[in-house]
Amino acid sequence: MSQFHSTLSRRDFMKGLGLIGAGVGAATAPMFHDLDEVIASPSARINMPWWVKQVDEPTTPIDWNVLPTLGTACDDNNGVVPNIRTRAEYQKVMLDYTMKQYPDWDKGPTLTGVPGPSPDLNYPDYVGDIKDNALCVGAALCNAGLFPTEVIQATGGKYTSIQDRPQGWRCVKPVEQRGGTKWQGTPEEALKVVRAAARFYGFDDVTAIPVDDKFLKVMWGQRRMLRMATPTKFEFGDVDDFVCTPEIQPMSKIVIPKRVKWFLQFSSRQLGEVTKHGVGTCQNAGQLYTYVNWIRTVKTIQEFLWGLGYISLDNINGRFAPTGATGIMAGAGELARWGAVMTPKYGIMVRVMHGVLTDLPLEECKPIDFGGREFCKTCGICAEACPMDAIQKGEPSWEVNHKWDNPGYLHWRNDRSKCGHCPVCQPVCPFNAMDKSFIHELVKGTVANTSIFNGFFTSMDKSFDYGRKPPAEWWESEQPVGGFDSSV
Repeated sequence: MSQFHSTLSRRDFMKGLGLIGAGVGAATAPMFHDLDEVIASPSARINMPWWVKQVDEPTTPIDWNVLPTLGTACDDNNGVVPNIRTRAEYQKVMLDYTMKQYPDWDKGPTLTGVPGPSPDLNYPDYVGDIKDNALCVGAALCNAGLFPTEVIQATGGKYTSIQDRPQGWRCVKPVEQRGGTKWQGTPEEALKVVRAAARFYGFDDVTAIPVDDKFLKVMWGQRRMLRMATPTKFEFGDVDDFVCTPEIQPMSKIVIPKRVKWFLQFSSRQLGEVTKHGVGTCQNAGQLYTYVNWIRTVKTIQEFLWGLGYISLDNINGRFAPTGATGIMAGAGELARWGAVMTPKYGIMVRVMHGVLTDLPLEECKPIDFGGREFCKTCGICAEACPMDAIQKGEPSWEVNHKWDNPGYLHWRNDRSKCGHCPVCQPVCPFNAMDKSFIHELVKGTVANTSIFNGFFTSMDKSFDYGRKPPAEWWESEQPVGGFDSSV
């Protein structure tokens, strides 16, 4: 008999939500009966909230018969989705949007004369308040893993970025050459070990899935990396290690050893408060800092795996598979309306999904269901807030509207050609409410078990004015070390 039998009744739960008396108390099933039930539940997975359920298939309906095995990614425009707006047109929309929301915003100096920004003198790229701009300047050092000019020159131009070796840098000799043997353990132990290391380095929600027939349906056989002149082909072969041809970028072919049968998935949490206070012009310090850190962290985990005695191939920038697909398959979150993964703990305040192929046998994780996708059907706050009208309103669709879009899954078909990469959609998502209030845990627990209150919760989120905040307020608040409050 458990010593921790603590029953939570339906009435007490609804009372906690403030809904008793609304005539809806009998509409939901009890959330749980006692702590024994929670602990014994398959959803009591490490690092996942108690209300998260593991399921056999992702909550996004997928027609696996439509997807080809090792298909070819869209390589038009050098692998980049072309924006239908010029930089000046984009900046006009964003500036008007920002000034309407924050009339007192200090536009600061412009970026006129700098390659890339808007050349329109009426709507140039403003850097904003000098403090905000300085924060971004510091956050952007080695953005996307790019080396300083001196380092690039020292290597004769062979390497321009830390991501130029997809198999990792391997700074030490193989463990066998150092008089040791590779680490051995069960797949369950392996996932725990890797999860502990990945969380130490800075990642979260570490999961794994096998490289099976379904994985090969979402993996590309050919894809052009950003800014690369030629596409890279991927194939599995009878080789002992990854064979990259040529050995440096741009690679035209990568042969993957057949023993590499696992995909290790991890997500990086984005700095929430600074993102909420960003205005979306040149002041995206939260995005910039995460872009600097996550590539470094991926390479760090590859070195860790190499130290254990195992090899890996990074999926940086979706090198061989779309990161949203691997994220939902591995149980990092659900595919949400904004066009990427939503996690149960941090909502959409995450910066892409990350992962590596490896020969380390790992425990298989399943997709999860915490009610996120169902909530998106009712909510739509991100679509309403998007200044570029890039996020689809209404119901999800099977129909493919653009060449770069993939068939075979039921989803909101967002128009990435309109997206200017501003951070507006991220702060407004109701699932980003991460303060210590118990009511947020209750709301998320309810959403995971019934959708009948989703409309009410959406309205409640708007009424409490969560979401984006004036930029100046960030400087007046006490910020946690590293930007993350470790208590949430």
